Amino acid sequence: MAVVSQSQGVRGGPAAGWRNAAAYLRDPLPYLEDVARTGGPVAKVPFPGGHSFHFVSDPDLVRRVLVDEHASFVKGRALRAARRLLGDGLLTSEGADHLRRRRMIQPVFRRAVIEAYGAEMVAAATRTSARWRAGMELDIDLAMTDLALDIVGRTIFNADVESEASEIRDVLEAGMRVFHRFLLPGGELLWHLPLPATRGFNSARDDFDQMMLALIRSRSGAAQDPPDLIDHLIMLEGDGGDGRLSETEIRDEAVTLLLAGHETTARALTWAWHLLTLYPDAATAVRAELGAVLGDRPPTATDYAQLPYTRAVFCETLRLYPPVWALARIATREVDLGHLVIPDGGTVIMSQWVMHRDPELFEHALAFRPERWLSGPEPHPGAYFPFGGGPRLCIGERFAMLEGVLVLATLAQRWEVETQDRAPRIDARFTLRPRGGLRARIRAA
Repeated sequence: MAVVSQSQGVRGGPAAGWRNAAAYLRDPLPYLEDVARTGGPVAKVPFPGGHSFHFVSDPDLVRRVLVDEHASFVKGRALRAARRLLGDGLLTSEGADHLRRRRMIQPVFRRAVIEAYGAEMVAAATRTSARWRAGMELDIDLAMTDLALDIVGRTIFNADVESEASEIRDVLEAGMRVFHRFLLPGGELLWHLPLPATRGFNSARDDFDQMMLALIRSRSGAAQDPPDLIDHLIMLEGDGGDGRLSETEIRDEAVTLLLAGHETTARALTWAWHLLTLYPDAATAVRAELGAVLGDRPPTATDYAQLPYTRAVFCETLRLYPPVWALARIATREVDLGHLVIPDGGTVIMSQWVMHRDPELFEHALAFRPERWLSGPEPHPGAYFPFGGGPRLCIGERFAMLEGVLVLATLAQRWEVETQDRAPRIDARFTLRPRGGLRARIRAA
């Protein structure tokens, strides 16, 4: 691997770029760790086509890119290409268009609205709990995916999307199979070839679009009480107040929140159960807190602040297994960051996986220690960013945190989840998934 500091020139010739690309595509997490170990906090790495990626693991520089100089960067290649699935929604839009869309959707994520969603979160977790039996074995990753999908369907869309779960899983799996082509220079050309993965993705996306459009077109008459996301978008005026949002615009935002809103939280919950298996003292502490605060009653949104240890478990899970494991930004002009100058068109890669596990930034970095979020110093700004940062901080951060805590609380009141694989392999695609799922045994608490 050819890795050089910012002060050096790129070396290794064209072959080095292809070797780096192959290593990254084969297993990105060890590759990113190797870059940080051999290249230091700022490493310039050649990739094919004369492109160089700047891998940054310095918290000050991360904050500069995400916060201070955010206007000088746009999203990386993967999210820009993800428009094929998400359209021009909040996650993929840029500049003034992104700001306009964020302002449109912000009312759906007001604190009072999110707290009102708490009852549906608990109800969905209770339905899952009622299907479990002591001694049963299941794929906890699939169970958390279905549960998170149930939650986002009922809270954001006020609809039962369980019957469409297979279509939603199909489009995500198809997207996973083509994900890495988004990262390669020239990868856009692959979409013009009749490859099986391309055909599979297009077919799954078309089926998914029909499902979403049917959901949108089914709305007629007065909005629901309270209005859900689709009601809110239907009632919005278009640019300049000259008309309603188009069906396509509504579809793009709905798809973005449905897919992004359940995929990331599901992965975090899966890894939380796995870590509680590996660290039984933490699981005992969770149950003790639930018993002291809740007794036998179900949790509510107002209990969120009264469950600091359960919340710390979720925060620590996001540190060790961040569902979004890397962010990319492309400079729209030359940007001088002090220790680093990014050329116009240069790509910056910032990995949560690498930085959250850096022993220089977190004491006992590879250990699961929820108590670090209860006392002690706050992480260095720019060192912990599971939801991104700056103006593009994930709009659903508060929603995801509430969901994670309430789901853990509801299920842990009755059940212990014991994952069977002590060291599951990780599939780093859109999110960090356990490869092949994660088998678990359910025990009565």
